[in-house]
Amino acid sequence: MDTDQILKYINNEMSQLEKIEFEKLLKDKKNLDLLKEYTITDHYIQLSKKDFDYQKASLLLHEQIQNTKTITNTHKNKRNNYLKYAAVFVGILISTSLYFYNNILLDNNQIINEVTLQQDNGSMETIKENDLFKEIKNENGVVLGVQKKNKIVYKNEKDSLAKTKLSINTLKVPYGKKFQLVLSDGTIVHVNAGSTLKFPTQFISGRVREVELSGEAYFEVTRNEKDPFIVSTNGIKTEVFGTKFNVSSYANDPFSEVVLVEGSVGVFKDKKRFDKKNDTFLKPNQKASLLKSNKDLAISEVKTENYIAWVDGVLLFKNESFENIMKKLERAYDKKIIINYQKIKTEKFTGRFDIEGIEDVLKTFKSNTFFNFNIKENEIIINP
Repeated sequence: MDTDQILKYINNEMSQLEKIEFEKLLKDKKNLDLLKEYTITDHYIQLSKKDFDYQKASLLLHEQIQNTKTITNTHKNKRNNYLKYAAVFVGILISTSLYFYNNILLDNNQIINEVTLQQDNGSMETIKENDLFKEIKNENGVVLGVQKKNKIVYKNEKDSLAKTKLSINTLKVPYGKKFQLVLSDGTIVHVNAGSTLKFPTQFISGRVREVELSGEAYFEVTRNEKDPFIVSTNGIKTEVFGTKFNVSSYANDPFSEVVLVEGSVGVFKDKKRFDKKNDTFLKPNQKASLLKSNKDLAISEVKTENYIAWVDGVLLFKNESFENIMKKLERAYDKKIIINYQKIKTEKFTGRFDIEGIEDVLKTFKSNTFFNFNIKENEIIINP
């Protein structure tokens, strides 16, 4: 990690793709420990900045990170001294900082391997899958919904007619996990690994219901002709008229796609709303695919089960390239896969897996086309 990466992460200035790559670096304990220390330092500064020269402190923070590029005992002592120096300025606020440390940074899993929910005010909490019942509250203590294991059901407030401002929550699902949401209108969303979904905690009657997706999700939308439902991704938008469909738009994929299972949707780009005269309607068993390189929108007939099997925990590949399959395995198993065998990248495979571990999956592919692989902790290397 370098200085710019750490500061961009602390200040929430990274793109979704940059965050994914940065959090992979945090699997190295040294990188994680370094981030913990500087996030706490930055937190001290933020808490005390009314009485503290923030610009000077930021420069000190920048210099301190530079000094850690060559780690020695002397540098460690300097870093510890700086942390003590920052702590002097918060005094009575130290208990708040300890809470921040224990709840946000202490557990490696909270940064990398846990589902997180960010509130409209920027506060974030970890969603533990083993929680049988947990109330989800906003900053004012108002209950927004209830979590039951890997599912959150949002309340449908009858007085939402009087609301004029949306409150947005952001759900982030890391590699190796999936999560389910029931939005306040009753719409069900299955969110796949490596995905982020932004959505209102309450929809406002008379307005378009819009959510923003990076990654992949399967939607079962509650029909409401007066308040259309729109899913926005990087490049392609889907306006829904009460239906079931899958959207995939990962930052590291060269395409965005929408697959319609039942009902009706309209797909469009580069504007706010669907135009019935000029834009495209999808029929069940059709896919709209947008190549990010040239922005061309293509419609094709597909078998929908190939695209939604993941909702039921099944990895289904039908004549897919090895390179694309490895991307999906990375997300499903939370492993980094490096392919050092160029020839195999374009070879096509078909397979179905549900309870198998990633080693068994790779052995199955290996039985058809020879290659070697080496698994080391969270990294897999594919060789000829």
